[in-house]
Amino acid sequence: MIALKDDLIHGNQFQIPTRRCLPAGLFQSYVEATHLDMLASNTYMIQGSGIGFSQGEATNSAIGEWTERYAASHQDIQDLVFVSESDMRSQGKNFIPVETFIPYAPEQYTLDFPYQKWEPDDVISWIKSENVINQQSVWVPAFAVHLPHNTDWDSKKNYALQTSTGISAGKNIHDATVGGFLECAERNVFAEFWYRQDHWIKHIPMLNQKEVLASFEHPKIKQLFDNNRVQIKLFDLSPLSPIETHVVVLFFPYKGQLFQSMGCACRFSKEESIIKACLEAYQGVEYAIGLSQKPEEWIDNLPGFDSINSFDKHFAFYNRFPQWRKKSAILQAALSTESHFPENERIKPKIQSWNEINQLDLNHILVVPLSTEDVQSQGMEVVRVIVPHWNLLTGVHRQPFLKYLRAEPNENLFLTYPHPFP
Repeated sequence: MIALKDDLIHGNQFQIPTRRCLPAGLFQSYVEATHLDMLASNTYMIQGSGIGFSQGEATNSAIGEWTERYAASHQDIQDLVFVSESDMRSQGKNFIPVETFIPYAPEQYTLDFPYQKWEPDDVISWIKSENVINQQSVWVPAFAVHLPHNTDWDSKKNYALQTSTGISAGKNIHDATVGGFLECAERNVFAEFWYRQDHWIKHIPMLNQKEVLASFEHPKIKQLFDNNRVQIKLFDLSPLSPIETHVVVLFFPYKGQLFQSMGCACRFSKEESIIKACLEAYQGVEYAIGLSQKPEEWIDNLPGFDSINSFDKHFAFYNRFPQWRKKSAILQAALSTESHFPENERIKPKIQSWNEINQLDLNHILVVPLSTEDVQSQGMEVVRVIVPHWNLLTGVHRQPFLKYLRAEPNENLFLTYPHPFP
């Protein structure tokens, strides 16, 4: 493994001490830097964290996450055009309609909804992407790409809550693209799993630690799951996804309370998907403990859960208010020590590599390079990958992204309680 350069990050770097409930041989790192607005970034501070089977792996992971966020926070006006959708059409430009990138269903636009409806004559900023399905250039709204996006360039109109999904770093454009695509696939499947959990919980395999250890010989899986200081439940989302996707819910004791953490991963290999999901769950242990030190008024338990307005609060919710775990079929199943294998369940055929991506019947996988010169000087590339019409996850509970769930009339989606995705 080649160590990533870290001299781009002019800030603090830490090796995080290993908690007693983590298995031997895991390492964690944390990096942060401030005053980034002085480097033409759209934000002041960026953090990154990582976990791995060596200190080098953990440090590379943390630097990679930091670099993704750093690159995505830069916007160069020379990369943008400022026109309306009508103008794009009259100029004969190849573009994807703005509505495609707005994840809200029409019924969500109430009087107190904080995002503006799209109007065809709105002048916004556009940036060129490449559709890797057919190698054609296509223009997309800049608000779907940069994070954070400068709304001054869109007449200060804010059309959607932004997420980091699909922002990915790699040693080259190809590796970054594959990583970003797999993250998009992961969020798409998890959103379906969470919001329709009362249905899917009956149709997916669920394995306790003993069953995982009996089913897999991979040494890293055994290292992660052979740990009697925690309780782990592995959810295999094969019935939902043509790419291997797994969710791990991990419970651990801390100061007399049962805390939970969660990880989710999508990979072309079943074993790699399980390993990555479990690593993320272990990484969340420190995250959960840190959030538990927040002031009591930081998060409340009032009807509607309006204060759950960040991914931090989503993740912390069921640790601060564990009584609500009983409302979630997923968390109830995770608390059970039993395994479950549904009978006669159809498992979607899985693609095994990026070379098989055309088998997914997608019309677009959009890639926008984001690397700044200083990022490239570190031997890295960063991209934003967008897969139109796939689900995203929101960090604001009262503003879920419902459009691409395509709910049937009167369908009972699981919307009352927040998701715990970190």
